[in-house]
Amino acid sequence: MVMQEAFCVMDRNGFRFTVQKSNVLQAHVYLKKELFSFFDCETKQQFGVNLSVLLECLNIFNSSSNFVALQISYAGHGRPLLLEMADGGVVSSSGVATIDNEDPVDFCWQDNPVVHRAIIQSTPLREALTELNWWGTSLQLRVSPNAPHIQMTSKGQNGTCEIQFPSSCEAIDEFSSREDKSTTYRFTLIQSVFKALGLSEKVCLRVNEVGMLSLQLMIRDDSPITTFVEFLICADIVEDDLSLTG
Repeated sequence: MVMQEAFCVMDRNGFRFTVQKSNVLQAHVYLKKELFSFFDCETKQQFGVNLSVLLECLNIFNSSSNFVALQISYAGHGRPLLLEMADGGVVSSSGVATIDNEDPVDFCWQDNPVVHRAIIQSTPLREALTELNWWGTSLQLRVSPNAPHIQMTSKGQNGTCEIQFPSSCEAIDEFSSREDKSTTYRFTLIQSVFKALGLSEKVCLRVNEVGMLSLQLMIRDDSPITTFVEFLICADIVEDDLSLTG
């Protein structure tokens, strides 16, 4: 799924990039100022950029060394986002045009109480979602206070695949659930999470009262500073008061 425009907010705390797909998926990337050796932003700035162009510029040295120095600068409204990268003695300078775009849609996540929350190790979750993606076009996520707690199901022409995560399994660090609920999501939306999921250590999975799914990915890499990528995915179907044992 290609999302062409990214909305960027810069302030004294760092960067926040937001992309969205209609009114059904929204992704946020938070880059804290502590990730940078030097960071200075006196006043809040916001603008849009073409995501494909930005990624193309950032990937210029993708196939070279593991360390590329990056300097980002922005002179204000209407000015381009300037990127200067150095790899050894080679320097690349790029200017990405900024655009005036509307603020991202407010998904109103905070307006509805969270009914399920789990912190899951990324590797087993990624393996489960990859397997389920092969079987069908939608993911049924069923969560309950009762065992097996988290149940994921995908159905298609080849049959049905079901994967369970009991709260006592090694993949689950934390788990809480207030009620039985089954929610269905399109895999075309879930697939947007796969690449970032492969870079993350843990995932905070939450579902609110209207079935909206939040996946907050914790990415640390070699840095002691955690970077967060969050996906909000709207449900196709929500069913309440179910029993996993029935």
